[in-house]
Amino acid sequence: MYKVFIVEDEIVVREGIRNSIPWDKTSYTLAGEAPDGEMALSIIKDIKPDILITDIRMPFMDGLTLSRIVKKNLPWIKIIILSGHDEFEYAREAISVGVEEYLLKPVSSKDMLQTLDKIARRIDAEKTELLNIEHLKQQAQSNSDTIREGWLRDFINGKIPTPAAIEKARELGIDLIAHSYTAAVIGVSPNQKSHSPLFAVKLIIRSITEKYSNVILFQGDENKYIMLIKGLSDMPGVPGESLEESVYSIAQAIKFEVERNTDCKVAIGIGGAVSRLGEVSTSYFKADRIVNNETAIGLLQISDGAGLQAEKGSDRLFDQTGLLNFDGDILWAKFRYASKKDIDTIIREYTALLKDSAGEDPILEYFMLGEIIVAASKIIEEFNGDINAVIPFSLNRHEINEIISSRETFNKKMKALFTAVIEFRDSRMEGRYQSVVLKAKGFIDRHYRDRDISLHTVASHVGISPNHLSTVFARDAGENFIEYLTRVRIDKAKQLLENTAMKNADIADETGFNDPHYFSFIFKKNTGLSPREYRNGKLKEKS
Repeated sequence: MYKVFIVEDEIVVREGIRNSIPWDKTSYTLAGEAPDGEMALSIIKDIKPDILITDIRMPFMDGLTLSRIVKKNLPWIKIIILSGHDEFEYAREAISVGVEEYLLKPVSSKDMLQTLDKIARRIDAEKTELLNIEHLKQQAQSNSDTIREGWLRDFINGKIPTPAAIEKARELGIDLIAHSYTAAVIGVSPNQKSHSPLFAVKLIIRSITEKYSNVILFQGDENKYIMLIKGLSDMPGVPGESLEESVYSIAQAIKFEVERNTDCKVAIGIGGAVSRLGEVSTSYFKADRIVNNETAIGLLQISDGAGLQAEKGSDRLFDQTGLLNFDGDILWAKFRYASKKDIDTIIREYTALLKDSAGEDPILEYFMLGEIIVAASKIIEEFNGDINAVIPFSLNRHEINEIISSRETFNKKMKALFTAVIEFRDSRMEGRYQSVVLKAKGFIDRHYRDRDISLHTVASHVGISPNHLSTVFARDAGENFIEYLTRVRIDKAKQLLENTAMKNADIADETGFNDPHYFSFIFKKNTGLSPREYRNGKLKEKS
């Protein structure tokens, strides 16, 4: 099924498209609609449709502006522009934005379905091209690629001095000169034992990055790909796009296309921007650690580590190379992100490594216990706690010898340690991100009537970046920003339907919806009933 989203300010046109196409009898599903581009943006980012149908002229944000933003942030979406004007300038600008089809109003259901079918065939053709594994195998076997990628791995790891790097890069046909640099690491987690999907993944990543003149892509360790993104004066996408925006745009496209077209999951770590070639390895080391940590705890998302850097004292976690200051970074990640229900699984993972050595050869137990205590200490220190007060046993030789004396004792003590550290962490995090989410929710609760409320306005109010707020909100609230805002609006609409005689149009306006028809659509999508059916049902209950 292909998801379709409609943006049209004219109610008659929007209803015409919605009602004239028998969606349930086609390979398309109507995923949503909006009366203007500004309202549509946040919904589109959440729904991630395959095809966007948008009017060219709308209030607040027109179709061309919406199309530019969508193509920059969600480049896989195919766009159909609707226009009441047969003007060359409109068509030319639409083509320059990357719009697939330009249709003149009025559009019949037959013409719309034919256009959707044409775009669906294009999507299928692109998918086939992306999954051309044989073509990838031929590319991967190139000797020149092997030499190039080996040299790039040495360079990104800081093994080659800058002057020599510039000279050798020129010989290999690689342009390293730029104003700034950011490294990103793509970690791929296959869901099956066969390695064939990994060929497909590489082809997908390569096909996306080839569109960007400022991206150098190469293979890293097994199941990892590395991107070096250069900051240029003429960045791709819309004019004035920053290096950070370019990196996130590319990362989002890669994650979506890989996960849509293969059985693999993707985690992408983004290192900080640096201004010198000699500092590129710093950016890479940080990106690689982010991917390792996220893979270890199963997050598998796009991250620049902002959650760490934003917290008090978090800069102490990284040294000048971007590496964590201790070797047990995966253990640290488990302490940092795990919940109490994960403890038994974590204990099983680590004690399984001990096999049958407990009580016989204590070297491995000593080593593992030491790594766990170091990782726990780092978390306790990060939150300004007293290690001796939090760890539920003393660290003298007698107690340690007792801990490693048997598997049962080791498991019991480790469970107590993990429980104590996680409870301590949660108690200290109270008032950090939880307060940010509560503050964001409070702002939404007060301003849900505002039609212009968005992730950006709420993020500005609470004082963190929109990307960071999106991640924190979804993790701590159990629902994303759009879901919470919609729920608040629908709950308020329910109250008004139950307790007042207000018309649907007035309720829509009172709860922040631009259009009463869109309000009815969202209300039924969330409750299973139209506003009229909901009100009549409540009246019957009262009578």
